[in-house]
Amino acid sequence: MIEKLERLSRADSARWYMSTPENPMVIGALLLFRTGLTLAALEDMVRSKLISRRRFRQHVVGSGHRFGRPSWRDDVTFDIRDHVRRLDPLEAPMANAELVRLVSDRMSTPLPPDRSPWSFELVSRIAPAGSALLVRIHHCIADGRALVSLFQDLASGLGKERVVAVPLARASSADRKGHLLSRLAGLLRFLTFSRDRGGFSRPALDGRKRVAWSTSIPMEAVKSIARANEDHVAEVLLAGVAGALDRYFRKHEGAPRFVRALLPVAASVSSEGLGNHYASIFVRLPIAAAGPRARLESIARDMAAVRRGGMVRLMSAVMKLIGAATPALERWAVRWGARRASLVVSSLAGPTAAACLEGTEVNTIVVWAPAAASVGISLTFFGYAGTLNLGVLADTAVVEDPDELVTCFQDAFDELRGGALPGGQ
Repeated sequence: MIEKLERLSRADSARWYMSTPENPMVIGALLLFRTGLTLAALEDMVRSKLISRRRFRQHVVGSGHRFGRPSWRDDVTFDIRDHVRRLDPLEAPMANAELVRLVSDRMSTPLPPDRSPWSFELVSRIAPAGSALLVRIHHCIADGRALVSLFQDLASGLGKERVVAVPLARASSADRKGHLLSRLAGLLRFLTFSRDRGGFSRPALDGRKRVAWSTSIPMEAVKSIARANEDHVAEVLLAGVAGALDRYFRKHEGAPRFVRALLPVAASVSSEGLGNHYASIFVRLPIAAAGPRARLESIARDMAAVRRGGMVRLMSAVMKLIGAATPALERWAVRWGARRASLVVSSLAGPTAAACLEGTEVNTIVVWAPAAASVGISLTFFGYAGTLNLGVLADTAVVEDPDELVTCFQDAFDELRGGALPGGQ
């Protein structure tokens, strides 16, 4: 009997071939619970709500020849114990510093290539009370928005109405319609981008990842800045990142005039299940601008131009084209694009109401989106239950202590809140 394989979509294939030993394309999420979640309850949830989805019982195999996309193959030896396990063998609650080290180690560890590329790893006791769940899922299975939808299917306590989670940065209707000439102009700008030489140094990545995350920021504080200046939430966050980088670079290397970031943006707002339905655009972050308001105004102008030019739709088409190319050509294209950005900045709005997994309330969610090729820094904002958390994922060859970036962002956001609202400087 001939085994029937299912080819990855072009967009999903692109994310599969982006993976390298130093930068695996794995999305990480840390869920912190108010009380203890047990391994038995976690296994029951995965059995009843997750592995009924075929994708979570399949692994990826190559095409077997130079051309062609990889395929999904059913894992005939699937064992839930390969994917769901407890990480803390000791009975004493794990302190926060230990949790950071453990999560950093797991985010540095590749998912086994011969299994379905995901894992749920439980820390059953963290100090002073509660538990934690580290979820790692390869980007070829789904993008961040699809994984938020999956989380809502697994969770309870969200009320009768389903919360439609959308990226904090998404394409406008003008972008989706984009005029042909505008798209051609955008393509020309993209092809003529020079290397981003003003940002983080570019040593070879070593594959050792470190994570950090912020204290929770009230979402209303971010929205109030956006409303006061008629900006988008994503633009406020980018202005905060620019201010954070100004602080960081002045301490370490001297602040450049600007750096370029890759910003994932939803190509559509409709729910399409698992898979990838977004594109990454290049955004200029004005490091040397004269204050927080000037940074916000500059970013807002640039983002408006991106939306008018149909750049999201253009980059979505480019990504699908790359996904249909040979692996060698795709990896070359990914390396070419990565040299034109210093970091990845992602933002996603999750459920607005608190949720429970197997009766255990989720207090905080931190997300780490991956970076590709030579990009060694990823900043991810995730909104949950009225708060916003920043997760930083850094390769130690580029940034040894990502906590510094978290602190810089929190200081820059406080300055932005004081300087970007009416009456500020």
